[in-house]
Amino acid sequence: MESQHLTLRRFNQILLALLLLFGLLYLGKGFLVPVAIGGLLAMLLDPVCLKLEKWGLPTTVAAILCVLVLVVLLVAMFSVLIDQLVQLANDLTALDARLNALLDEIHRFVKRTMDVSRERQNEYIRQSLRNALQFTGIYIRSILLFAGSIFVSFTIVMIYTLLFLLYRRRLKNFVIQLANSYNTDARKLMDKITTVASSYIAGVFLVVLILTIINTLGLMIIGIEHALFFGLLAGILNIIPYIGSLTGSLIPVVFALLTKESLLVPLVVALFFLVVQQIESYFLTPNITGGKIKLNPMVTLMALLLGGFVWDVAGMILFIPFLGIAKVIFDNINHLKPYGYVLGKDDEQHKLKHRVFKPGKRNRH
Repeated sequence: MESQHLTLRRFNQILLALLLLFGLLYLGKGFLVPVAIGGLLAMLLDPVCLKLEKWGLPTTVAAILCVLVLVVLLVAMFSVLIDQLVQLANDLTALDARLNALLDEIHRFVKRTMDVSRERQNEYIRQSLRNALQFTGIYIRSILLFAGSIFVSFTIVMIYTLLFLLYRRRLKNFVIQLANSYNTDARKLMDKITTVASSYIAGVFLVVLILTIINTLGLMIIGIEHALFFGLLAGILNIIPYIGSLTGSLIPVVFALLTKESLLVPLVVALFFLVVQQIESYFLTPNITGGKIKLNPMVTLMALLLGGFVWDVAGMILFIPFLGIAKVIFDNINHLKPYGYVLGKDDEQHKLKHRVFKPGKRNRH
């Protein structure tokens, strides 16, 4: 009876700790998201910074140089994306005839199926537009505030990245001192964490680059205008597992439906992205990033949904690499290894099946 009471009390403590953890993550989103992004980018740049220091550059100069190069690359990428978006917006005016034809078809369909006259349909559309225009000022102001917040957030993230690079040795020593209390090889653990995070993030960027090239070339061959925009957008959205690839492929399919007379073209675009997604799922991601974060699909999907709930889109991107880092920590601390086991893939079962679940025997490894 006493044993059951202790087990129940421990379960309640774990449940309360999880509630407090995710409550703090949710409430502290505005502060924690830039810190988390800055930390991951610093892990990505850590090997480059070390290389520059070995070449004789001071730590401060090496860190500033790494961050400046990263800023230039990111600004260049988003400048291309915005430029392509502006060109797309300018070309949308050429779709008036196509859109009018579609509206006429919709009018005829509604009149035929619902017996609603064209005049009543137009009146309903005018009323809807009148209501929408009342909020135009609010929408424009919200867009401007959003753009300003993006700039401020980007600046804060880059500052955090720089600070993490400058103080990375002190932070590593802090983690090493903390981990020594668990009788584990703390320095080896820190090296593993840094390697996993930097390799995974570098792999993600490499996958985005490869997909951007494949998507752009494929759309150009098919004959879709603004292929660079749709290819780059689909590549960037692929950072979000599952959902991003679907969204990135639907946008050019819808554009092809609006701009092409034949339904064959959007069908070809859809088939093209279906093939690309298979290549990405079964070849690119497993070989480039899959070996870095060995999480099983169930845990990955749960992290994706939970991250979206707690930190919105940023959480959908960040929770997976941080869960991979947590798995590295679990795998290297004896009494936490079962948690690393449940997060991992099937090919890791042989590592623990004779060590974790044997009752009455302590793990000596």
